[in-house]
Amino acid sequence: MRLDHEKGNDKEKTLQVERQGVDEQEFVELFRRYYPLVRKLWQQFFVPELELADWEQESRMVMIKVMRSYRGTTTGQFSGFLKQSLINRILDLYRARQANKRIPAGLVAPMTDDYNETLCDYRSCRPEEVTFCQYSVQELLEECSSFEREVLICVHQGYSTTEAASQLGCSKRKVQSALSRARTKLLHILAQ
Repeated sequence: MRLDHEKGNDKEKTLQVERQGVDEQEFVELFRRYYPLVRKLWQQFFVPELELADWEQESRMVMIKVMRSYRGTTTGQFSGFLKQSLINRILDLYRARQANKRIPAGLVAPMTDDYNETLCDYRSCRPEEVTFCQYSVQELLEECSSFEREVLICVHQGYSTTEAASQLGCSKRKVQSALSRARTKLLHILAQ
């Protein structure tokens, strides 16, 4: 199965083959073609404890479902349908992981003064961890644009994306995009 950019009957034949099912080699080729999208979404949407290999497996399952249910006629529509399905799946994974972190109300205890002091005790961190964090933040601030720095400052001060947008006089989407770009830059810095 080829998803190439040729015009005419090749695209229609390709989409028909996708709906009827593919052999393993054809599926591997198709997945390889859309792998940059898979990786980009993994980097763009942070899901705690979701390794890239796990996300690749999830993406393969999504692609199989998309291929079975797709009824369009063009590869552009297929690409859009696949992308939205992958986004929906990664958001489902994020929500599932967040739901597991909720603490039942009966298990929540008030914070005592002793516990409060241990949370604020910076000496409990190892010096190399503190140095690495400071270095990473400094590198991030140097890599970010002035707008991205303003957004990071607002978020660091506790503003939500909506509040940061009104504070900076721009759209919420622009703030989200700036946060996404800053997050990508931070991941790149941490990977070095």
